[in-house]
Amino acid sequence: MMSSTTNWFDLPLDLKINILSRIDPVEILVNTQKVCTDWYKVCKDPSMWKVINLCVLMDHYDVSYTERMKMCKHVVDRSQGQLVEVIFPRFLLPNDVLMYIAADRASQLKRLIMYIGSGASNDLSMKSLPEALKKFPLLEELDVDFCHLSKEVIESLGRYCTRLKKLNYIEEGPFGSSLLLNDELAVCIGENLHELRHLELYNNGISNIGLKVILDGCRQLETLDLGMCEHIDLNGDVVKRASEQIKHLTLPNPNCMLRPLGIEYSDTATATEDDN
Repeated sequence: MMSSTTNWFDLPLDLKINILSRIDPVEILVNTQKVCTDWYKVCKDPSMWKVINLCVLMDHYDVSYTERMKMCKHVVDRSQGQLVEVIFPRFLLPNDVLMYIAADRASQLKRLIMYIGSGASNDLSMKSLPEALKKFPLLEELDVDFCHLSKEVIESLGRYCTRLKKLNYIEEGPFGSSLLLNDELAVCIGENLHELRHLELYNNGISNIGLKVILDGCRQLETLDLGMCEHIDLNGDVVKRASEQIKHLTLPNPNCMLRPLGIEYSDTATATEDDN
C-alpha cells in the first residue's frame, strides 16, 4: 500500500501517465503540462496518447476552430506512431485530419470509431477511408455511425485489414423507417471479411439473401446484430440457420416468430400487420 506521504517524483512513470491521462486533453495541452518540468515530460510521453478522443478536442468551443484542428494533429504527433485507438467526432472534422493520421502516423492502430453524420467534409472523409485503411494493417475494429458505408470500404478492409474482428455499422436514416431493400453491402461483407467475429448492421436494408451470404462467408461470427433491419423475413430458413450458427443473434422484430434459445430481439421493434 502506498504511503500518504509518497512523493510524486518517486512514482513510476506508468502510474504518472495513468493519473495525468485522466485529465481533459485540452487542459493537458493548455495548462497541465506547464505545471513543472516533470509534468511536461510525462505529458510528452507517447504512452499518454495511445488512445485519442478527437470528440473531446473538438467540443472545446472556447478554443478557436483553427486551434482545435492544430491540437488534433498535435496529439497525433505526440503518439509517435503508438496510436492504438482514435475516435472521430460527428461533424466539424475535415478530411485532412483522417489523412494526416493515415500518413504513417498510426501503423499500430487497432480500433477506429467514426461518428460521422452528414456534411461535405465528412462525405469526403468516407470517400478517403478506403485509401486510409491501407495504412492500418493491425486494425481489429471499425465502428461507423450515421453515414453511408461503401463497398470500397469493405473491400479495403478485406484486402488491407486482415486482422479485423469487429465491424459496427449504423445506417444513416430515421430509426424505424423502412430503408430501401439493398443487399449489396451485406454481400460484400460476406465475400471479403471472412475473419469477422462480431458484426452489427443496425437500421440496414439487408434481406435474407444478404444474410445468407454473410453466414456463408463469415464462418467465425459469434455476434450478429440486425436490429431495425426491417427486410429480414424472420420466418425464412436462413434465420433458423443463423440462430443455430451464431452464438449471440439480435433480430429486428420480436412478434414474428418464437424465440429460440440464444437469440435476442431489438426492444424498439414493432409487430407487422400480419401478426396483429
